[in-house]
Amino acid sequence: MNMKRALRILLLASTAATSMPLLAQEADNAQPGLDAEVAQDEIIVTARRREETSIAAPIALTALGGQELQRRNINTVDMLARAVPTLITSEATSSPQGGIVAIRGLSGVDANPFGDQAVSFNIDGVPVARSSVRRLGQMDLAQIEVLKGPQALFFGKNSPGGIISMRTADPTASLSAGLNAGYEVKADEVRLEGFVAGPISDTLGFRVAGYYSKMKGFVRNVAPSGGANVLVPFDRRVPNGDEYAIRGTLKWEPSDRFDARLKISYNDSNGSGSTDNLQFLNCPLGRPQGTPAGFATPEDCRADGRVTSTDNIGPNFAIADPRFGTETFLKSDQVLGGLEMNYQLNDVLKLSSITGYYKARNSYVGNFIANFQENGIPQTFLPAFAGLSIREITQELRLTSDFDGPVNFMFGGLYQDSHATNQAVVYRNANAPVFSANYDYTQEGEAYSIFGQVMIELLPKLELSGGARYSNESKELTVFRAAIAANRNTLVDVDAPRRARFNNLSPEATLTFRPNDNLTIYGSYKEGFLSGGFNATQPTLNPVLNANGRYTSLVDLRYDQQLITGFEGGIKSAFLNGDLRTNLALYSYETTGLQVAVLVGLNQELRNAGAVRTKGVEFDFTYRTPLDGLSLRGAVAYQDGKYTDYQATCYRGLPAPACRVQVNRFTGQAGLLHDLSGTQLVRSPDWSGNLGFDYISPEFAGLKVGLQGAFTFSDSFFTDVVSAPGGRQKSYQLFDAGIRLMDADERWEIGLMGRNLGNTYYFTRSADNPLSGGAPGGASTLLGDTVGVPNRGREIWINAIVRFGN
Repeated sequence: MNMKRALRILLLASTAATSMPLLAQEADNAQPGLDAEVAQDEIIVTARRREETSIAAPIALTALGGQELQRRNINTVDMLARAVPTLITSEATSSPQGGIVAIRGLSGVDANPFGDQAVSFNIDGVPVARSSVRRLGQMDLAQIEVLKGPQALFFGKNSPGGIISMRTADPTASLSAGLNAGYEVKADEVRLEGFVAGPISDTLGFRVAGYYSKMKGFVRNVAPSGGANVLVPFDRRVPNGDEYAIRGTLKWEPSDRFDARLKISYNDSNGSGSTDNLQFLNCPLGRPQGTPAGFATPEDCRADGRVTSTDNIGPNFAIADPRFGTETFLKSDQVLGGLEMNYQLNDVLKLSSITGYYKARNSYVGNFIANFQENGIPQTFLPAFAGLSIREITQELRLTSDFDGPVNFMFGGLYQDSHATNQAVVYRNANAPVFSANYDYTQEGEAYSIFGQVMIELLPKLELSGGARYSNESKELTVFRAAIAANRNTLVDVDAPRRARFNNLSPEATLTFRPNDNLTIYGSYKEGFLSGGFNATQPTLNPVLNANGRYTSLVDLRYDQQLITGFEGGIKSAFLNGDLRTNLALYSYETTGLQVAVLVGLNQELRNAGAVRTKGVEFDFTYRTPLDGLSLRGAVAYQDGKYTDYQATCYRGLPAPACRVQVNRFTGQAGLLHDLSGTQLVRSPDWSGNLGFDYISPEFAGLKVGLQGAFTFSDSFFTDVVSAPGGRQKSYQLFDAGIRLMDADERWEIGLMGRNLGNTYYFTRSADNPLSGGAPGGASTLLGDTVGVPNRGREIWINAIVRFGN
């Protein structure tokens, strides 16, 4: 279906949804926001750093309240993706940051541990542009807002794809507590979450929340239990591990002009690692290449609940380097702290301060060939150790006005100080380890920005807002050391460009028309950027020491910033006394200097390699039906995401002339490339969406019953940046359903929830196995084997919730 037809369909749907309030309501009875009947269920959002209803915010967003998150059992970012079309997340096996987060096809490069993400997180006002924060315990949430498109003005740098804004729950006016216990049958997973909150004094309140989970594993390892050159797995159920988190909150309100909120969270995760579920997703020969002749391999070369990747890497790698050990693992601990203070200077001016602290330490040992056999599949064994430590301190000040007149403003500034270290070691061949890499990086960063917005009420129902953010950022490699094969355990300083500085001015302008309380029409022009930096991955060195006793890097580790510019518009409406609400958004953006990870030999490198155009239309609705207790919801998105200028690294088995030596139009460097200009953007399905319902019965015998169901779908899309045929995920559908029994006051409930009831497997990130397939640009057209980590299969959850107090 082409773009014009998609626009016509969704515009007709939106016209039907918005024409009724236009005909049925007076145009001159409006104040910004909603009338009382509509506002009773409306979520208050802070998408523009002001508290306003979601229908009044001229931004494309999806907002989910705490009760809905709990009812739908959304307790991870990966689960959140099923509720928000164009939001795609997944584990990443080759990055200490450990994840991919994409909105509308734009994501950061997870292969570079120092790289900022195109989709940033904002947790209780603290910005974190790292995917590692996905692992922070997401418990006791008050609400989540997913803001789509560039958000440079309100949420700082590094948000060209969007923002996932999370607000955790605050203290309560009286003593209260809650406990949520869950058990998932297939993975033998236990999950506990609880809180205690209340007042300490008339002006000071507290809240303590905690979370714990332990899982034996939802995938069965079917590797052989013996045989020649077989590394027998330690665990037959993977991935497994445990995790816990705790958060403390203090809120102080000594007067109606000042309040302060302090939140400190700690998370600790210890597991077997995502490579334990690294699977062969596609094998051109029907079995992994390099399988010994006559060997009956258990590998079925498809995404499912079976895996042959072993967590046993053998004893010899630990002899070569003790950081390996003998078993794969993934360990992570994180601290997130935020202090928000608001001071009402007078009746119309408010000064806000948000101080943030984030520290994360992640380390892993992974098996990156998805197999169990040395000298077999695919002729070698490739484990790696990596350790990443990140520390960020941020300070934001913001002055906001609330005049009765036609002009208001918001001005402020943000400062960030960051420190990051990354080390890694890579060997091959389990019988006699062969050195591949050993390196150590430290990066110091400093960034500041100033921003401002002016809002002008041109007419009583027409507002023009405009503003910009200026950002200045410097990064320096204070440590860059590496080893070579001849002296594999001795790290030597490396000469290379070590300083980089970036400047950006991102303007934004929005025209908003509110003819009444229940209708908002808006159009925006936006710009944004994703900071540049350094590749903190395996370096390419001149192995001969120079006159200073250092190695020399043969490549410039720096990459430039990525820029985005475009337009967005939408219609938000509520009618039938607020029972039916609809949102329509249309957008068109151009991205230049696209940051992508490319595989050069066995090395991942981040480069500015292309330009992208993304345009699309999104529509969602919620409907509280005339049947008491029944509500419906749905969302659909169409996106046309294409590379407009992109020469990608050739995938395995791509012959000439499609793969040939050519000069990259962005980097000016020659290499084996193939031109993907005009083809589909990675992780950008044409169509995606969801449909669901919730029903709570009338009270009977002091009890109520809740029913719910959900359907999620996605078109096919590429899952790697080289568009290898084996990396295309086919279209898929997911089905969820649940039932709950609760008392009339909902003080307790028990429930049964089924996720992905069709046991459908899909993947959102993949790569060619570099030791398979024909050489790119050569005579062989044998494609490489595709490997990746699939999603979790069917889940059956049993839940029990108890609530105390108000």
